[in-house]
Amino acid sequence: MQVQSIKYTLLDKIGSIDDEDLLNRINDLVKSVDINTTIFKVTDKQKAMLLQSENDIIEGKLLSNDAINIQEDEWLKV
Repeated sequence: MQVQSIKYTLLDKIGSIDDEDLLNRINDLVKSVDINTTIFKVTDKQKAMLLQSENDIIEGKLLSNDAINIQEDEWLKV
């Protein structure tokens, strides 16, 4: 499995965990990683998406978490 794929898989799994003890143990495991010295490499497409996100914020094109949850529920037909 490629590194990027592993990262996305881990993010998906961590995002679905509600067990506080398990999350604390994961946090203890990764807390030694200094994100201030980590270099993030992004693709041109990712850069464009980030720039668009910044523009959306500047222009006030924002949705509340509640609004996003409603849209998500509609999309999932919950």
